[in-house]
Amino acid sequence: MKAPVSMVCLMFTLVLAPGVRADDPPAPPATPATDAADDTPLVNPQVVDKLIDMGDYLRSLAKFQVDAQVSRDTVLESGQKIKTESVNTLKVVGHDRLYAKSEGDVRTREFFYNGKKLTQYSPYLKYYTTVDAPATVAETLHKVENYYGVQVPMEDLFLFGSDQAQIDALKAALYVGPSIIKGQLCDHLAFRQEGIDWQLWLTRSDKPLPCKLVITTTDDKTYPEYSAVYQWNLKPTIPDSQFTFKPGKGDVAIAMKKTSEQGGQ
Repeated sequence: MKAPVSMVCLMFTLVLAPGVRADDPPAPPATPATDAADDTPLVNPQVVDKLIDMGDYLRSLAKFQVDAQVSRDTVLESGQKIKTESVNTLKVVGHDRLYAKSEGDVRTREFFYNGKKLTQYSPYLKYYTTVDAPATVAETLHKVENYYGVQVPMEDLFLFGSDQAQIDALKAALYVGPSIIKGQLCDHLAFRQEGIDWQLWLTRSDKPLPCKLVITTTDDKTYPEYSAVYQWNLKPTIPDSQFTFKPGKGDVAIAMKKTSEQGGQ
């Protein structure tokens, strides 16, 4: 199950009040706006503001590494759900260097970007493909997804923004309460839009970062879910060689096909 980019772009623009320490008492839940007729929660503008603030913070990071344990449901034609797991890593320096890896039950891929070229590598199949890339991470991710249908693990961290159309798509935004994720105090927020319910847990600190994300597809009767639990390092040691792919013995170069050239797409 892949969440729509527009929703994921929005959901990663979250933040909570700066300056709150982990040993402070839980913040009281914000009171959501409600429909007077049926008491249905609507979009709380204060919660939406927190989304935008978090996006600003994440965009300000000069260097970071984020690791995520990801679980997703795949629905078979019979309607049976199959859960798959993957471990994902994303390393970024500045706006022009990126390394990403996703190692899971279905497949394993690595991505290398050095400001000039982007390489996708399958270490078990020993195939790789390299394309010329724009000068920034954001432009490169946009190009490889639109031209080639390729998604880099956790690329949504570069795609969030404050597009009013994305905000208008929300049908509910509310504060659920405090929660402990991997020993860290986080605040739990919940959102709803057409076909999707999603929840985001955020660190309660002056460095607002996502702790956990859960996306539920509600327009499928099986309600498949995607979940990710994050671990952040804002001062990683990353050698510059990490961002340039060097083929090894037996590695074979293949062409990256554009989406229009791929069968069934």
